[in-house]
Amino acid sequence: MEKFDAIVIGAGLGGLSSAGYLAKAGKKVLVLERNPVPGGYATEFRRGKYRFEAALHAIDGAGPGGWSYSILKELGVMERVAFHRLDPFYTAIYPENTLVAHADPVAYEAELVRLFPHEKEGIRALFDEMIAVYWEVRRFIVDGEMGLRPELESIPSHYSKMLAAQTSSLSDFFTRFISDPKLRAMLSTLWPYYGLPPAELNAATFIFPFVSFHLFGAYYPTGGSQALSRALEKTIVENGGLIKYRQTVRKIEVKDGRAVAVETEAGLRVEADVIVSNSNAPDTLLKMVDQDQLPSDYLKKVKTEANSISTFCVFLGLDRDIRHDGFNYHELFVADGYDPEKDHQNSIAGNFDKTGMCITNYTVVDPGCAPEGGSVLMLLSMADWNTNDQWGTNGNLENYGSNPQYLELKEAAADELIDRAEKLIPNLRKSVKYKEISTPMTNWKYSQNPGGGLYGSAQSVENAYFNRLSAKTPIPNLFLAGAWAFGGGMSAALLSGRETSRIALGVLAGNSLEPLMGVELPAGTRAAQVAQTEVVEKGSQVGVVCTVKKTDGAGLPAVTIKAIGSGREVALRAIGKPAVLMFHAKPTAEQVGKINKDVRTQARDRGLADFLVASVVDLHSVPKLFRGFAEGAMLDSYNAAAASLPAGEVARDMVVILPDWDGGLAKAAGLKEVDKVVGVVVLDGEGSLLGRFQTANPTEQILTALAKK
Repeated sequence: MEKFDAIVIGAGLGGLSSAGYLAKAGKKVLVLERNPVPGGYATEFRRGKYRFEAALHAIDGAGPGGWSYSILKELGVMERVAFHRLDPFYTAIYPENTLVAHADPVAYEAELVRLFPHEKEGIRALFDEMIAVYWEVRRFIVDGEMGLRPELESIPSHYSKMLAAQTSSLSDFFTRFISDPKLRAMLSTLWPYYGLPPAELNAATFIFPFVSFHLFGAYYPTGGSQALSRALEKTIVENGGLIKYRQTVRKIEVKDGRAVAVETEAGLRVEADVIVSNSNAPDTLLKMVDQDQLPSDYLKKVKTEANSISTFCVFLGLDRDIRHDGFNYHELFVADGYDPEKDHQNSIAGNFDKTGMCITNYTVVDPGCAPEGGSVLMLLSMADWNTNDQWGTNGNLENYGSNPQYLELKEAAADELIDRAEKLIPNLRKSVKYKEISTPMTNWKYSQNPGGGLYGSAQSVENAYFNRLSAKTPIPNLFLAGAWAFGGGMSAALLSGRETSRIALGVLAGNSLEPLMGVELPAGTRAAQVAQTEVVEKGSQVGVVCTVKKTDGAGLPAVTIKAIGSGREVALRAIGKPAVLMFHAKPTAEQVGKINKDVRTQARDRGLADFLVASVVDLHSVPKLFRGFAEGAMLDSYNAAAASLPAGEVARDMVVILPDWDGGLAKAAGLKEVDKVVGVVVLDGEGSLLGRFQTANPTEQILTALAKK
């Protein structure tokens, strides 16, 4: 049986990018794709002499200095595809206002000031802040690549603007600078590109590409996104890679904790040293992989992440060139008001006569998509999978395209969008030669994304960047690429492929590399996104952040904490044996090691061997976004300590690391400043206090307390 260095599941842009980098690094790569062509959403379909774009409107950062540019150049795309810079980027029509979003950020800023002169200072401050956020992100990535990031506790001070954007909604971010609600709405025109309205959308998710679009260009590839996908395909093949189409992967075989092979519905079984899945994360981790191979916390996150929204599109091939009628927009957004949240609600409800709408005329930037004298249009609205009982299917997707109710609903919705577009393009209906309609079901049919989603899981404030699934999974040689791991958008997909290939190449070389913009959730540890939970005396929770409501400082609350590394659950009120809990932070970690060694050595000499020693790490200074990194560091400490144990000693019993995420346990124990001096609490088997100390050398006090048992 032929074996590969790497198998890539799915030939979307994330998979193609990852496979391209792996192949260029000299690795033997196989790409398996269920469709007959590459690209995922970066693809096309044709009707007669008309070429229709499936999804792409514009790709950001494809100019020199942009983050897409380097990938496109490194993977040979720039040699094969011409990119047209959009100027203006887009136009938006609102009641009483028309906004021209110039490609030049200074000209765009001036346009906003012209429309809202009373907001001049806020507009300029906002642009400055967004650009500063963008630079911090770029530097954060480069610092990670070069190993130059500061210590975890210092990251907030070094990248404060980045973190502020990543923990804020777009609405809240804009409100810091802009008071006029109409201006805030117009500034957020592009929210459909990211799938959530400003009140819910992670600010950074909007800001990064926004700045990238304006500083390094919004581009459209000549020949459409399919030309881009074919160029990546050619790079893979030229570097020895192999792509097999019409191969739907049904299983990822895991043996001894590692992914060893994939099987397809066509009966193909292929082995590899690493596997990259550009398929959606739920299918990869809940269907292709046996769930018994994954930690429960990790599975819970995969199962509970909300899907991103989908789209409803009407594709029109016209027998006239509407540019001659004055419709020269590539991208025109149309809004009936200044309330993006209401637009989103109308999209969910299926009120297509009231939703925000985008009209894209591809003939403006790529005339070859239509015959001479013709035009290609896309009318787009955001849309929800569950509208009208799942578009009249009631969840029965077998032959849904023949369901009369489904057909009636999609035609009615299409008529509503065409009616609205005809107000801007007179006699539009009379010019239609070809019409195709896509719904969330169409997106699901070709992508298999749950709910027909475009952006992976929803890009909310809580579910973006460090809080999102990472390229790394608990299976050490199985990786994710694409929207679920990096966020939605075609430039993001390309970036995810490069990121995933970097980590996969590290594994093939025997090295473990951390994600640059994601969270690693090591097997056996708690999920980094567990919500804060208040714990009273009678409460008991596993792996929670502990904010104690009442305590006299003489004992600890009745909580159960999962140890990092071993996954051992320690119930503080029912450990079952005497316990020495050493509370510390990173600066006092070395002191803990010395105390631990001294106590164990002298306890054996005194016959005090049957007790537990646990390290309780105060992590209240670690931002929530970086808890995954903190877990990774603690896991490294666990593994190093476990490897150094004498023969016969069990790591699960000898190395116990308990996270105190908000410092609540230290407070409950009556301890302060454990970053300066280690605090020690000695308990009997029922959790009663035998001693509490915070001195430079507490060894003798600990031993005396243990002797009380």
